[in-house]
Amino acid sequence: MVSRQMMSQITWVAGSYGVSQGLRLFTNVILARLLAPQLFGVMLIVNTLRTGIELLSDVGIGQNIVSNRKGDQPDFYNTAWTIQIIRGILLFVIALLLAQPLAEFYDSDELIEIIPIISVLFLLTGIQSPSRFILQKQQAVKTIALFDVFIAVISAIVHIALALYSPTIWALVAALIIATSVSTTTSFFLIDFRLHRIKIAREHVKAIISFGKWVFASSVVFFLAMNFDRLYFAKEIPFAILGIYGIARTFSDMIGMLVQRVGAMMIFPKVAAFAKERSELRPAISGLRLKALLATACGLSIVVALSDLVILILYDDRYTAAAFMLPILMAGAWFSILSTMGESFMLGIGKSVHSAQANLAKLIWLVIAVPLALTYFGLIAALCVIAVADLFRYISLSVSQWKEGLSFLKQDVVLLGLFIFLVLVWRFIFMQLGLVADFNTWLEYGSVING
Repeated sequence: MVSRQMMSQITWVAGSYGVSQGLRLFTNVILARLLAPQLFGVMLIVNTLRTGIELLSDVGIGQNIVSNRKGDQPDFYNTAWTIQIIRGILLFVIALLLAQPLAEFYDSDELIEIIPIISVLFLLTGIQSPSRFILQKQQAVKTIALFDVFIAVISAIVHIALALYSPTIWALVAALIIATSVSTTTSFFLIDFRLHRIKIAREHVKAIISFGKWVFASSVVFFLAMNFDRLYFAKEIPFAILGIYGIARTFSDMIGMLVQRVGAMMIFPKVAAFAKERSELRPAISGLRLKALLATACGLSIVVALSDLVILILYDDRYTAAAFMLPILMAGAWFSILSTMGESFMLGIGKSVHSAQANLAKLIWLVIAVPLALTYFGLIAALCVIAVADLFRYISLSVSQWKEGLSFLKQDVVLLGLFIFLVLVWRFIFMQLGLVADFNTWLEYGSVING
């Protein structure tokens, strides 16, 4: 019965994610035909900076609600919600103050106008109901899945409609604000909206801050580790190339985001709720983990082998360079998947510090290696450096998992070998069938990058 319930949850998580990402992909393709590549470059900077400002004050509101035994009690989640509102107001003010310096740093007159408008998003997300996290704690996967699909549909409709009406950067800005407004409003109907109260309970504030201090550290390092390439490239390469890179990153991040969602909605809550002795945890999850990663290796290997074809079919000639970038970035998603799964285990046992350490290892690699690669060998070398970055995150987490008796190193070495083998086999088969280009033609796709 438990297995059937778990399969049902996986189906809802994967299904809703597939629909949401399918809509996102469809929207991205339509927008790419309506808008110039440099506009995607500008929005890549805007969204990255927005995410960074949010994470600079993250105390793990959602993680607190999920992991705390009292998380779904009104006193606790209303205290968490009140802290979230205060944080949203502070972030709104900070964003306004940073608009001018950031515009000057990136030498973009557009940012001085866009950032103050985008800062409204901090107010909207600040007042958003904590209902999603309450449902996550209760493992109400179906409700969350339907909500995510609804928001994805609204976002797609709004983005395309506004881009058709006005094919400018302001269509993207306005669509983002409208979609977030809808998400915030509807979040209050996921649970009884009458239960929401502005409240500060001291004991809960202490618990939230105590748990959240490592979540904060991890969030800051996580943001820099996940976005250093975007922030650095925005200063070093043309916005048009940055926009093309953003397209490739959008695709490569999809797999990791799916695993992250599975980890957040299923692995993290289940590990946190595990009532038996710690020594029994690893045997309880080892078999399920192996089956999940075997399926992932098979699926991801096919995606990597075909990824350049996807770009060539969906996008016009202005985005051909993404067909070179995507296979490199997509292959690196394997280590991201392993790391994300490891982080879910460590968060589940209340060891959020290990996540911060792992992301720090990845960040150190990126900060040192990306500038060196770009300066001396060009953007292609920098892409390879980025692709293997999550390996360092994985190594750090593996050491932490070993210390906690949750090591899966032998399993992962075998799976890595299988993944590489499958990628090569699938690529050879698809080349023989004429579905993908040979090695030399693939290199030509990226000729514009270092040009």
